[in-house]
Amino acid sequence: MSLSKRALKALAWVAPRAALARAQALGLVEDARAYDGAKTGRRGESFTDRNSSANVEIGAVLGRLRNRSRDLARNTPAGRRVLDIRTGHAIGTGIIAVPDNGSDRVDNAAKQEWDDWCPTADIEGILDFAGLQKSAHSAMLEGGDSVIRRVPRRLDGGQRVPLKLKVLEGDYIDAFRDRAVFEGHVSRLGVTLGDWDERTGYWLHPEHPGELTYRGTAYVSKWVPAGDVIHLFHPLRPGQVRGVPVFTPVLLNARDAADLFDAVLMKAKTEACLSLFVKTTGDQAASLGAVVKESGTARRLLERLAPGMIGYLNPGEDVVTVNPSSAGQFEPVYLAAQMAFAAGTGVTYDQLTGDLRQANYSSLRAGKIEGRRLTEQEQELILVPQMMRRVTGWFTDAAILSGALKPRKAGYRWKYIMPAVEPIDPLKDLQADILAVRSGRLSPQEFLGSWGQDWRKGLADTADFFRVLDALPGDLVLDIDPRRTSQLGVAQSPEGDGAAAAKPATAGAD
Repeated sequence: MSLSKRALKALAWVAPRAALARAQALGLVEDARAYDGAKTGRRGESFTDRNSSANVEIGAVLGRLRNRSRDLARNTPAGRRVLDIRTGHAIGTGIIAVPDNGSDRVDNAAKQEWDDWCPTADIEGILDFAGLQKSAHSAMLEGGDSVIRRVPRRLDGGQRVPLKLKVLEGDYIDAFRDRAVFEGHVSRLGVTLGDWDERTGYWLHPEHPGELTYRGTAYVSKWVPAGDVIHLFHPLRPGQVRGVPVFTPVLLNARDAADLFDAVLMKAKTEACLSLFVKTTGDQAASLGAVVKESGTARRLLERLAPGMIGYLNPGEDVVTVNPSSAGQFEPVYLAAQMAFAAGTGVTYDQLTGDLRQANYSSLRAGKIEGRRLTEQEQELILVPQMMRRVTGWFTDAAILSGALKPRKAGYRWKYIMPAVEPIDPLKDLQADILAVRSGRLSPQEFLGSWGQDWRKGLADTADFFRVLDALPGDLVLDIDPRRTSQLGVAQSPEGDGAAAAKPATAGAD
């Protein structure tokens, strides 16, 4: 009950007429409201319409949301599937960083150092840099945020670029350092803020707060400057300092759907069992396992059925079969729950379930276009500015400090190539891409980059292939060589002067 209703109820005890007039006036005002969504009453009572900031909403429930989301990912197929799908599309086999400084000499030197460093980026020695990307992104989705720490190494440590990375879950950020000044730092949910809410650092636990540790240091957080920390999260509102799990909008419905599925599955197992009850009446009633006399021999009451069995009941006994009720409207209810779960977590229904029974090319393409747009948004607006640019900046600083790269007045610029998007119909999509390149809508660099590769490397590899092909003895012609064969497999002059006869290639290979 709202405050105004309680006040009106109290007024009715002392001044009923005034309360009635007040109620009528409130009703007229309510009817005159321009927006239905702002009206009060029974239809609006289910709204939680508090005027609180994002940090107030998150701070009190972040731990519970995180723990329940992890339980959903651990114990339900749909929860695990969402993490795999989202990470598979956004990260794939890794977002590729490529130097882009306008100088082949500078770019080649930087790329060589980068390629040598990526396999050794993990301080734990388990993953390469692509694996760290996947780990950080998956932890962000599941727990709301994740952390990547810069771990500087000694210059004499045997590595040309003295830099390592450590991926941490968001639990490491001490959310209890909140709304107070700790050691001179204004903190909000473990994030220290300066003027205009500029991030100056983080309060990080040295160990996971949920770890079984004997060192006694897990709950004593230490301040780490923001320059050594990457905080990966999805800000949904301006001023938000912590993220929430991707399962937040669907936690309750997802848990109910999982429980419903378990209940129906158990019910189906029960229905598969033939159960009988034997009813006895009057003096013929006997306890379970009792022995009766029949033709001078003793036998036990039948309690199990066997194929081909013929059983005889005693006088006064009857058999009743257990017939459980059917599953009813389970499938449409569960289907609607799965669709809502997919929509709330940013994936399509077919991606979540693998159900393509009613899908066709047009519906799949329409769904994938929408999903691809959301993935591109996450890549370009979250992963690149929060993670990729920071890591390449750390790498560049460490490489210059160690002498692996030379200092440049203009600095080092990088571009980032996203994972390839697999086409639904490869032939149709490739023909459309070729038309886009020929019409100028798409540059050749963008086309090659859309397949998850560095266009310079692609051209260099192609040139190397044909160089080796031309050096082989004999006249080996492949129909993938556009210098000698057309798209129809017809031989053509390498110079393109039309001198070659229009005949099929003498040798070919796919």
